[in-house]
Amino acid sequence: KKADVRMLEIEFPPLIGGDKSKSQFDDFDNVEELDKNKNWATQLAPMLMGEKAVTFGEGKIWLIFSDLKECELTRKEWQGQSYQVATYTTIEAATEFWGGKYDAPWGANLVSGISKTMGGNGEDMGLMGDSSTLDALEMGKNAPPDINLVIQPGNGGPVEDWINLEKIYDNNDSPIVVINGALDKVRNGYYPGIFFPKLAATVDRFYKKFESGLYIKPISDKGVYGWLFRVYPEPWQVVLQSVETDNKDCQYIQDTVVHVSETRPSYNEAVSKLLQGSKAK
Repeated sequence: KKADVRMLEIEFPPLIGGDKSKSQFDDFDNVEELDKNKNWATQLAPMLMGEKAVTFGEGKIWLIFSDLKECELTRKEWQGQSYQVATYTTIEAATEFWGGKYDAPWGANLVSGISKTMGGNGEDMGLMGDSSTLDALEMGKNAPPDINLVIQPGNGGPVEDWINLEKIYDNNDSPIVVINGALDKVRNGYYPGIFFPKLAATVDRFYKKFESGLYIKPISDKGVYGWLFRVYPEPWQVVLQSVETDNKDCQYIQDTVVHVSETRPSYNEAVSKLLQGSKAK
């Protein structure tokens, strides 16, 4: 048995598959991705809870949304009892519950102030979302959680999400699973440290320690197509996709594993393996 893994990333193309599947070449927006990711995570939560399923809102599986509006929408869209047993919260609420100083996204305070002003009489108009859809967090009840499921933090949203995640983990030490959080962007310097010093400081001490639990990344480069694939604790695989023709002259897609390694290959290495595999066919 391998060492206990407490920091896990799940990365896959959320819009591929099903009757409304989109390929990597189709147009799509962040809202579509976010909807798919929150729906996927909401269905995953009760499966993880198993026999520990308890009464409404007291789940030891936390669904942590990037913002209050996403939490509100999910609560309303998934009314079934099995989907309501998880604890619904946000990055902001979880950060503050564990005593961390929440790094608010630029403009968040402005929108919050406008919402309260427009509400009048001290009421919040709810531009940021309905706070009543949040579950109360209570030690000994639903805290600490068995697992933190964090839904698409940072990717397509504020970089502060990634900064706050480290605070959530450091202050409660429960296992954390990041779903389609584009952690490669953080680890590989997509955001220059000179402009994002707080984010850059999290890379070595936090994000480079994540294990890939499920990783499916499409690759299309230099005329070859395929995937970089891994399911923990199995090794990494580079899978070549090619169009073949059967004996009835019908075309089909064939998947061929062209490389296996214990360590993750870089993007360029994966492309090189695909090219080699394509030439060998």
